Amino acid sequence: MKYFKLLLIVLLIVPTLSFAAPKDVLSGKEFTSEKYPSILIGFRNGGVYGYALRNTYMGTYEIKDEGKIRLSYMAYTKMEGTMEQEDGEYEYFNYLREAKTYSYDSKTGVLVIGKMKFNQKK
Repeated sequence: MKYFKLLLIVLLIVPTLSFAAPKDVLSGKEFTSEKYPSILIGFRNGGVYGYALRNTYMGTYEIKDEGKIRLSYMAYTKMEGTMEQEDGEYEYFNYLREAKTYSYDSKTGVLVIGKMKFNQKK
């Protein structure tokens, strides 16, 4: 009887938990920025990584609910570059820092994070 109760609990709780967590459709994918094609952003198992215009970066991401994302704990290298690269990176990192929403179309491979549009790498 003890095992039957345990089995019943598992059968009730596990399906509920699987529906409660939003599906991570970004994990394992990489994208390039439409505005700055040399910018790369990738997602893997809760980690975000990439290459901006002169620096590599990494951090974490969390899919909160349908269409909601949180990017945090960003660390990046401090490489020298042109003023144009510096301005572009500043703009890019600000978009990431302020982003609260995302949308991803698996048919077209288009990802929009906040106001920035990306195309999936093939």
